[in-house]
Amino acid sequence: MTAPAISTATNQTAERELEVIFSLREGYVWASWPTTVLCMRIGPHDVVAAMMEDFLAQDALGERLMREVPKSG
Repeated sequence: MTAPAISTATNQTAERELEVIFSLREGYVWASWPTTVLCMRIGPHDVVAAMMEDFLAQDALGERLMREVPKSG
């Protein structure tokens, strides 16, 4: 049995709900979500920027290591 098709409109709505918008106000980074009124202060710009850079570096390393792992089969 095949899974039911999900409409493009539904996919776009679901993807939009997952979006995070980052903004900078008075030296602090804030996160908000387009489908809510929630806005959360993440922290000072320099701290958040360093955390984001670290996350991206770890993500890139993970991707690279996963490509190098021989597939068992």
